[in-house]
Amino acid sequence: MSTSHYAALLLSYAVALFAMSGIAHRAPQLWPAPEAASFAHPWRELAWALVAVAAVLVIGMLYSRGWLLPATGTHRPALDAVNQVVIYAPLLLLLAWRRHGLDTAWLPRHGVLARVAIGLGLAWLALFAYALARPGPGAWPRLVAEVYAPRHISHLVQVLLEDVSIAILFVRLRGALGRRWTLLLVAVLFAAAHVPGMLAGGADASSLRQLAGDVVLGVLALTLLQHLRDVWWFWMVHFALDMTQFFRAGQ
Repeated sequence: MSTSHYAALLLSYAVALFAMSGIAHRAPQLWPAPEAASFAHPWRELAWALVAVAAVLVIGMLYSRGWLLPATGTHRPALDAVNQVVIYAPLLLLLAWRRHGLDTAWLPRHGVLARVAIGLGLAWLALFAYALARPGPGAWPRLVAEVYAPRHISHLVQVLLEDVSIAILFVRLRGALGRRWTLLLVAVLFAAAHVPGMLAGGADASSLRQLAGDVVLGVLALTLLQHLRDVWWFWMVHFALDMTQFFRAGQ
């Protein structure tokens, strides 16, 4: 009997995070654990980041009402990718306006291709773990083909922007609150973001207990991410496992 989608995701993320911690230990030239970013006025920078987050939410509401580019027809994935850039533009513009480097968004500029390639390998490993836990190892090739279907290009862009946005907010929260409280707060917020969708799907109170797993996973992922200060590799893993929601083993 296969495990649930949620349990398979937890296992897959755990495998990817464990493997990445080992790779980073053996490749210090790519992940030298640089110093955390600091700001002269951390609370001011946090305030501006929260303003940018509010703007992202407002544009997201406009998107949900169909007020951005008409992402329909054969060109929907490409147009929708542009929509995602528009939605997250306030946080991207924040970096330019405040004259903050890409390191404050965990986007190191050297070795990008190597980081993405390693992340892609980890994504395939995570997908294999997912296949073992749920549809079976024989479904892995079809699972990979489904995840990387061209129609998911907008999701690829969206996941990168989500990860960069979390990094931007995390760095500024850490500057104001410190590492420990920021880890817990961001992980709890990440888990809480799933509540509306779960309730809409008919989840009861007992089902919501899986949010505790989200918090633990969020703390583990953020601990590694803030240590490496790099979202390039995680982008690949996050995207691949997000796309498993569209896979139907019986088809």
